Amino acid sequence: MVKRGAPVAPSRTMRHLSVPRQETQLILSQLKAESALPEGARVQMDPSDPNRTLIPVTEESQTELLSLYPVIQAEPPTAPPRTYRDHLPSILSEDEIQSIDWPTRHEFVGDLILIKLDEQQRKFGDYIGKAMLMQHTRIRAVFEDRGVIGEFRVRDLSLLAVRDGFDSTPKTRILESGHYLWTNPSTVYYSARLSHERQGTLECAKKLQAKLHRPISVCDPYAGVGPSLTPLLKEPGLLGDLYASDLNPAAVELLRENITTELATIECVDARTLHERSELCSKFDLLLVNIPHDTLEHLPKLTPLLNDGGIVRGWIVLEEEEFDSAQETLKKILGKAVEIDVRRSYSATANLCRFESKIIREMM
Repeated sequence: MVKRGAPVAPSRTMRHLSVPRQETQLILSQLKAESALPEGARVQMDPSDPNRTLIPVTEESQTELLSLYPVIQAEPPTAPPRTYRDHLPSILSEDEIQSIDWPTRHEFVGDLILIKLDEQQRKFGDYIGKAMLMQHTRIRAVFEDRGVIGEFRVRDLSLLAVRDGFDSTPKTRILESGHYLWTNPSTVYYSARLSHERQGTLECAKKLQAKLHRPISVCDPYAGVGPSLTPLLKEPGLLGDLYASDLNPAAVELLRENITTELATIECVDARTLHERSELCSKFDLLLVNIPHDTLEHLPKLTPLLNDGGIVRGWIVLEEEEFDSAQETLKKILGKAVEIDVRRSYSATANLCRFESKIIREMM
């Protein structure tokens, strides 16, 4: 009987050309043209000479480059993990990994990751969180996002993992268009997908300021944490007065952290009551109405805030069959026909739309 030794893992070594660093791209191009470059080939530094690189060559290739440069047997570098799933073998068994379909989509909010899980995936939520922290070194915490809840449409979050020594709060700082903002997806509504709309608001404000030849007054009664306002405040000489409010106390608390200028008045109040305050009526040059599901209902109580010639810029979520009736409603409120622009898809049957109109009192 022949006694066999322990099985030996197959060698991963393959032949490489050792080439001067400055010739690397040239040699890579030639090998690729000759189909002599292995699939997924990775260049690495020659450990014997930092001024040279190692380029892999397929075993079957007979390229003349083999006679022009030193040939070295070396292991190809290990490819870095591409997703959190590449870390799962280090914390779960193969049977566990094969037992479910792993989530492939997640959302970054500041130094947080938010991810939706089904019932089977939820059983491995802690491991998913841990693997995501391994993959994304700048992330502080990972939360399961169980959907939108409550009057203020905030996220129902459950902590999956937090980096050792760090705070587990969902409060985080985001960067949008070069401006930092504090937000908390578990207590306030914020959508990065509207950032392009906010840049459009800045352009609208700048055109209005140029036309009036003075700093403008702006009212945002649905300000949230202030993403529409911080770009305006950073523009020198653009604003002369700012009123910002929200019905959500948590949003107003963060709004006060994000906007500290003396130009701003910040309140926690129902926007539909502002027209009852004489000091706010006919005061503003630009009114922002970003409460898309209720804009048409709220708008009649907001237009008194604008001065004659002021501009209202608003957003509405509309089903396809509601488009014509929404245009008629806007015409009745604003006294003239208003064009509604579709900005992006909101759901399978609805779109987020925007309108912009100048207020002329004699037409209302």
